[in-house]
Amino acid sequence: MLASRLRPAMRPPARGLKMSITKAPPGFREVILIESGVGTDQHGQDLTKACVRACKDAISFNSVPSLERLVPGGAGNALLRLQLAVPFDSSADGLPTPPAIDMAEVQACFAYGKLLPVEILQGGARFESMCSVPSLGDSAEDSSWVYAIACVTVGY
Repeated sequence: MLASRLRPAMRPPARGLKMSITKAPPGFREVILIESGVGTDQHGQDLTKACVRACKDAISFNSVPSLERLVPGGAGNALLRLQLAVPFDSSADGLPTPPAIDMAEVQACFAYGKLLPVEILQGGARFESMCSVPSLGDSAEDSSWVYAIACVTVGY
């Protein structure tokens, strides 16, 4: 009786579940997989560091051993679409502006494939960390904790 109370309720498999697939993004004939990840920098507010961590999070927990066979010409010909959602800065006129990100560091996360131009989207997050540690890069004016979100689309 105890075991039956601890076991989660089982749902029967969905029968007749229909899936709608939209067309591939510009430049792609086929999409093989889409992965997402989150990265942060708690001290120093370094969005490049947060973006690198988000990219590594997106690609670190998957393996596609058949990619070499799925992509015409092999994995080196895979197309990679990278979308990064990061908190934007405010310009002098109050409009949101994309922050400076070292794209060479971000691009170095990807060992194979052709990275399409990176799309920087307004998003991510900036939270108050409530502590400033100057030796770790925090300034007295900004002790925020920045978050970046990465979406990596792989295909050809």
